[in-house]
Amino acid sequence: MALFGKKDEEHAANLVFQQLRLAADRRARFYVVVRTRDGKQHSLPGLIESYEGPTLLIDMSSGVRLSSAWKGQTVECYFRIVAMAPQRTEQHFMFASRILDIRALFTGLIVELQKPAAIESGQRRRSVRVRPVPELVGLLEMRRDQSPDDGPLPLAALDGYQRIIGMAAQNPLEGEAPTVPPAPAPAADQAPVPASSPASDPQPGLVDISAGGLRACIAPRAGEDGEKGPLARGDRVVLRAILHWPGGAHQPLDVLLKAEVSTRMSTGSVAGGADVGVEFLADGKVDADGTVTWVPVRDGVYRIAQWVNAVYMEYMRKVRSQ
Repeated sequence: MALFGKKDEEHAANLVFQQLRLAADRRARFYVVVRTRDGKQHSLPGLIESYEGPTLLIDMSSGVRLSSAWKGQTVECYFRIVAMAPQRTEQHFMFASRILDIRALFTGLIVELQKPAAIESGQRRRSVRVRPVPELVGLLEMRRDQSPDDGPLPLAALDGYQRIIGMAAQNPLEGEAPTVPPAPAPAADQAPVPASSPASDPQPGLVDISAGGLRACIAPRAGEDGEKGPLARGDRVVLRAILHWPGGAHQPLDVLLKAEVSTRMSTGSVAGGADVGVEFLADGKVDADGTVTWVPVRDGVYRIAQWVNAVYMEYMRKVRSQ
């Protein structure tokens, strides 16, 4: 944005104020991306604490560590604003800033940023989201996370976790009954995987997916039992997905993840269903003894990012050839 005089500067500052106010009102998640000397990126999540003063304050949780040595460093900031009416829309924004101060509190960190002169449209790589055709989704299982912590556990224990079922209806993307190929048998040197859902119980329908999370259509009362209601925001789940590469270029991607429900919409991509959005928390690594170790997800799951990028590039190739 080119600024030519005082009125232009006032107009730009007013636009920034309006966007930050909307982000604060809707409690939009902020990601402050820092880069280390070796070029690696680290995304630090937080929420706007204050935007009305000359600087921008971001409140980060107690799990975030940021040394005072980062003061003065230039960072990139990303956030997303979601509108639900008249239909669901997402707007992704980004801006560059500089860390002015880092204050440690009992509850976490307050990071003070230089307020940007302008905010642009843009999103992080992990936010790239695709809607895969049904043929690429070999399996999607969702179960309530019933483990007391994120410590190692036997893979077979997941069989006892309550399953979250989908809708026995049309596919959310194609309008046809979904056909789900059977999960491939594990290799001889690979640990067995949890049993799939019975054929009588439809699996959740994968609506869209990114490296950081996915959206699925489930039965409205899925997850309900005598003690808990239907799956709701804040609930934690365990996911298993088998994703086929476009053109069958590689062996299917078989992932085991822990996630947290971040959104729930009363209307679903399938008539009568409910859409839930989940954010990946941990990536499950299975050893030869069948024990799952959970590795925290910091900036998306790299394997899924590669798959999402391959699906996206295949889509763009087909669009260009038309």
